[in-house]
Amino acid sequence: MKIAFFSPVSPQKTGIADYSEQEILPYLSKYCDIDVYIDPRVKPSNPYLINNFDCFSYKDYKNKADEYDIPLYQMGNNEYHAFIYDSLLKYPGITVLHDIYLHGFLWSQSLAKGDSRRYISEFEYCYGSPGVKLAEYAISSGAYPEFTHPLIKRIIDRSAGVICHSEFGIRKVLMEQPNSTCTVIPQPFSRNTQSDDIKQSEKEHILKKIGMENTFPIVTSFGYISAHKRYDIILSVFKKILEIYPTAVFIIVGQDKIGLSNKIHELELENHVIIKGFVTHDILVEILNITDFCINLRYPTAGETSRSVLQIMSHGKPVIVSNVGWFSELPDNSCLKVDVDSYQNSVLSEFFQLLTDNKKIRDAIGRNGKDFVIKNHDPEVAAKMYYQFIKNVLNGDEMIINTISRSFFDLGLKDSDNKTIMSQISKIKDIL
Repeated sequence: MKIAFFSPVSPQKTGIADYSEQEILPYLSKYCDIDVYIDPRVKPSNPYLINNFDCFSYKDYKNKADEYDIPLYQMGNNEYHAFIYDSLLKYPGITVLHDIYLHGFLWSQSLAKGDSRRYISEFEYCYGSPGVKLAEYAISSGAYPEFTHPLIKRIIDRSAGVICHSEFGIRKVLMEQPNSTCTVIPQPFSRNTQSDDIKQSEKEHILKKIGMENTFPIVTSFGYISAHKRYDIILSVFKKILEIYPTAVFIIVGQDKIGLSNKIHELELENHVIIKGFVTHDILVEILNITDFCINLRYPTAGETSRSVLQIMSHGKPVIVSNVGWFSELPDNSCLKVDVDSYQNSVLSEFFQLLTDNKKIRDAIGRNGKDFVIKNHDPEVAAKMYYQFIKNVLNGDEMIINTISRSFFDLGLKDSDNKTIMSQISKIKDIL
């Protein structure tokens, strides 16, 4: 089987490039012959990719399409995926939806370029005349429906199969297009085992090296700094927590998209909150090694599976998350979940104190999280699931699971009705 693999690649600063190069290509290539198709403006920088795969401009696929059994598209919610979107519309294949809400991508390709017609047209395709009114209102008011309308119907309609990394995602796909051929494959994640046995003396050495030997707790957060990461709530709670734990430090790793440093200055937290920006993997691991626990709130969610949360859990660090989307699917004993309601500030504060005061609880949650990632996010297993789904789509076998998926959808089940829908579908498929 020969696959044309469309994805962003390094040095593009996107988690999907890391995902493709680290979690999929090394493992799926054991089952398939793969060529990689990229944006021609990008020169690949990952030695593994360069040495092991032929990389082509996506524009070359037109003349090479007959060489492949099927294209595989890694689709995300930003401008890096423009060439992928254009390609999947022309050459239908299997699409991996890393984000379920794609307003950010649509905005980057329409309104950001002064093209309101494309913006309105996409809403019309997905939602008819009400969609046109919604788009026109969004343009006139600036109140964009980023997290209320997925805008994925055209992609689903042009895909022979769709892969999501969560049950949340697959339910949204079926709500947009009940006839979709789709499946859930847990996001693969390769664990870095270097820090599994880090000693206290090594941690103390790192702390001394960076001048933080007299700090506790060290709390960290990872990923793009954006409004829906709830930093306004986190910083407000953290400021109050400092009254109880005056040596606490909050390290934020990620590119600042919202000018968070201004908020930090406003709250007079400069001596306790550090924004590190984009860091290399080695530095990220070093920061995790000195971390006591992590916070990764997110609301609303675009339906993404968080690579940064998997990274945190794989290092055995406890993490506090928002109880929404994929995050709500995590086992209750592997993290602490904050409901998005009027009590969230109080709950976050309680969780903060709990993890600071109780090392046994920190260690237990961290250990459970690590075990969960090892058991459920193994790249070897994910590659086999990828391969089987691709085979099933090519052979038409996946229509069996699709029919069962449709029956669940027709029952009117909602996100909160049954968190085990897809696992039940899988069991029924095995029986068939």
